[in-house]
Amino acid sequence: MQNTDNTDNSIGWINWIDKVIAEKNIKLYEYQHFSNLQQIGTGAFGKVYRVNWKNSEQFLALKSFFYLNDNTVKELVREVIKKYHDFILL
Repeated sequence: MQNTDNTDNSIGWINWIDKVIAEKNIKLYEYQHFSNLQQIGTGAFGKVYRVNWKNSEQFLALKSFFYLNDNTVKELVREVIKKYHDFILL
């Protein structure tokens, strides 16, 4: 992932993501715990993979972004809020 836009907006969205992770409203998974990556989709912002978590039978979706810029970060935050709004305390 490459940061291509260091605007104040991007920093604000990144700070929001860091905050909700620190407050444990969103779980942070370390990349080295994923195995068996299988690409299942591609979109405008990146690729989506089906992965195993810690070599178990539990699957997760892993998104990999082409570029990290203001639009990418805003779309990520919107997607998280839209899909998981019941679990996020703002």
